[in-house]
Amino acid sequence: MVAEPAELDFVASPLSRTVETMEILRGALGLAPGAYRRDPRLVELTFGRWEGQTWREVRRHDAALASLRERDKWNFTPPDGESYAMLRERLRPVVAELNRPTLLVSHGGVARVLLNLLAGVAEHEAPRVDIWQGRVLLLESGRHRWSDT
Repeated sequence: MVAEPAELDFVASPLSRTVETMEILRGALGLAPGAYRRDPRLVELTFGRWEGQTWREVRRHDAALASLRERDKWNFTPPDGESYAMLRERLRPVVAELNRPTLLVSHGGVARVLLNLLAGVAEHEAPRVDIWQGRVLLLESGRHRWSDT
């Protein structure tokens, strides 16, 4: 059961693409575009020194570490970066504060960790879940599903 827009708490990562998405979404719902919260804890997982590189580049320049990451994506920490396990600890308080149906606009890594925290997707599976831009991921009653609306 999806809540009516007026019943939702709206929260976004403060990064520009999520802010833009939230404001477009709220405008389409007939709501004031800027009337929502921005939560810095919802920023994307950081890949540290790997940030901005393609996987081909990472594998070429850091093959041994890239191989380690492929074996354990959840716990592996890129150089100067953040693991999914670390991101989960950053997001636990966000989840604990959810007290009503909430619409979050965030990022793929955040969605994967929320799948673990809210829908019970296993640690070894969550980092491998495809996250689709332009689609809504519904997390409800310990389950998840994709919606095009």
